[in-house]
Amino acid sequence: MTKFLSILLIILGFTSLSPAIADVTQVRIVGDGAPTRITLWTDTAESADGLLTEGNGERKVVLLLAQNGYSAAGEGNGGVESWSLEPGRLEFTLDRPMAVTRMLRLPPTGKERAYRVILDLDTISPTRYTVAARRDTKKLAKLETQFAEARADAKKLAGAATATRKATGPRKHVIVIDAGHGGKDPGALAVNGGKERDITLKAALALRDILEQTGKYEVRLTRDTDVFVEHEDRVTMARNWGAELFISLHADAAGSASVAGASVYTISARGETRIDRESSRNDWKIAIEDGTPGQLNGLLEDLVKRETKTRSAEFAELLLPELAAAGPVLRNTHRNAGYYVLLAPDVPAVLVELGFVTNADDAKRLQSEKGRKAAVTAIASAIDAYFDQQDLRLASN
Repeated sequence: MTKFLSILLIILGFTSLSPAIADVTQVRIVGDGAPTRITLWTDTAESADGLLTEGNGERKVVLLLAQNGYSAAGEGNGGVESWSLEPGRLEFTLDRPMAVTRMLRLPPTGKERAYRVILDLDTISPTRYTVAARRDTKKLAKLETQFAEARADAKKLAGAATATRKATGPRKHVIVIDAGHGGKDPGALAVNGGKERDITLKAALALRDILEQTGKYEVRLTRDTDVFVEHEDRVTMARNWGAELFISLHADAAGSASVAGASVYTISARGETRIDRESSRNDWKIAIEDGTPGQLNGLLEDLVKRETKTRSAEFAELLLPELAAAGPVLRNTHRNAGYYVLLAPDVPAVLVELGFVTNADDAKRLQSEKGRKAAVTAIASAIDAYFDQQDLRLASN
């Protein structure tokens, strides 16, 4: 079979800073003859148009998507002979001139927790392909330039607070600690009679004291007494305070008294579907530099949200070994969920379950000053490591 045609997907966006983060998570090709369907599973929403190009003896369909962070390859079906994935590049080698006849972008639904991009391909004549390719090549070159400029602008936006510190001298990093539940919302009830709202408040106050003693941080609490604060107000506070990291503290509950250990949550794919809706409802606008072309605003916002997700995951990965050294942790300790307090589009955020109050040992540990101090000291150590990493990255730019 002669390999004279390929479909190329150029994947643009922020380079993944953690190998665990990859936007293209699965590729499937189905076909028996000319009609062929390619399905991509991704962990974030994607916006792309199939553009035809022709040059150097190859015909290609190009899409601009988000950056993937790993390599893979596989055999094809239908009109696709094979495919290969590298960071920034996904290429399908075909055996005949084909074009994208339909393209679907599907959000998570039901049991399908990932986003999907579906491309239906079918044969077209070489002449028709050449005409379309001449038209699309110019558009592609323009889009690639805009994407490159948007990536640079988005990186500048994501690092604006840190850049200000570099230009004006040292400034304290802003950290917001959220003590879960409170007031009319007691949270989970411990086996020994305590309440989650009291455990989280004492832990938040202890973490604040440790961080403030370093002199490196400006620490804000969403609550410092036994009061109830709406979830959207907690996120709004963090954004208004210019938070560089948001940490929500909780204590878990389980149906089995034997389940024990801490865990860390970052935003899930399903949770991401709520970000735009809640941002609009609560006026959580991402600050875009004046003068930015209107057609790039959406792209810039998407890239800032992607960088926020990446940094949230970075902090979670730094926190996990610290928690494991301080006490018991769950298996698969880094988890994903759509908790409301993780929905800020531009503030890296994690939700920390300090342990299970339905487990006697965990409940005793979390209600003791010694146990709480061990947990929050672990969190403080991870915070130090996280901001050391961010500052080093800034210094190298």
